[in-house]
Amino acid sequence: MHSSKLFLFINGFFFYFYWWICFWGASNDQYYIGPFIAILYFIFHFIIIDEKMKEFKLILIYTAYGFVLESLFYYTRFINYKGILPENFSIVPFWVLILWAGSSLTIFHSFKWIHKKYFLTFFFGGCFGPLIYLSGHIIGCISLQYNIGISYLILFFIWSFSFTILNYISVIINEN
Repeated sequence: MHSSKLFLFINGFFFYFYWWICFWGASNDQYYIGPFIAILYFIFHFIIIDEKMKEFKLILIYTAYGFVLESLFYYTRFINYKGILPENFSIVPFWVLILWAGSSLTIFHSFKWIHKKYFLTFFFGGCFGPLIYLSGHIIGCISLQYNIGISYLILFFIWSFSFTILNYISVIINEN
């Protein structure tokens, strides 16, 4: 794991930067700008880090997990996404999957402080995971089927368990 303070800052900063650009881009029909910036960061990230295979495994697992979860949200009509893929092919948009991939690149770096802390991940996942969707709803890149309170409650339970499961998976990958 690369752990210089500068890299940890860059890692966290760019995650939030391309996250907001993806949201902004989707809400303004500029679907490619966020993923383009994210992919440029991903390239930089993989050039800098030492344990490329561990992070490559994690990026695949997070993206697959995100695809399944977001597809469930989409096909149950719990969430409607803006994007070329949902509008033309009825699948989760690329910008959403990029955010899942990008979040995996923070786990061994800027979010390493939560590694193996399962109660904390359960709590933070439940409290803060839903805020991502609520902010996306407010910005206009997604729309939630239910009111804010019901949506938050549903997402609280889903994200409490999801973030804990993903933390556990990252521990297994890191220790092997």
